Amino acid sequence: MEDFNKNQFILILVISNLIFVIATLSLGRQVYKNKQALRSEMNLRFDLEAKEAEFNKLLAKAQENTKAVQRALEEEKATHQETKKILNETRDELEKTTKLKDTLEEDLKEALVKNKKQKNF
Repeated sequence: MEDFNKNQFILILVISNLIFVIATLSLGRQVYKNKQALRSEMNLRFDLEAKEAEFNKLLAKAQENTKAVQRALEEEKATHQETKKILNETRDELEKTTKLKDTLEEDLKEALVKNKKQKNF
């Protein structure tokens, strides 16, 4: 009976050790899976951070380009306004010159008519 108890005790120890080994192996596999998931998540994060940094650089460059285009547009507007002002002044001068020319032509015609009348008399 004592052998039976020893054998029974050994059998219980073997079974409990098997359960312990199986639990340890299962836990080790779960830890490995979690470690792999963590690595893949970290790689994804690094990739996303790199893409975000690249996007931020592109965004900054686009904003700089936008500001440069806006400055150029403002300069172009100022140049356009100056040209418009000069054009209006030139147009006014042309109108004055045209009026003066018309007046001089009328005066010349009148003088020619008077001169012909004086020669005819």
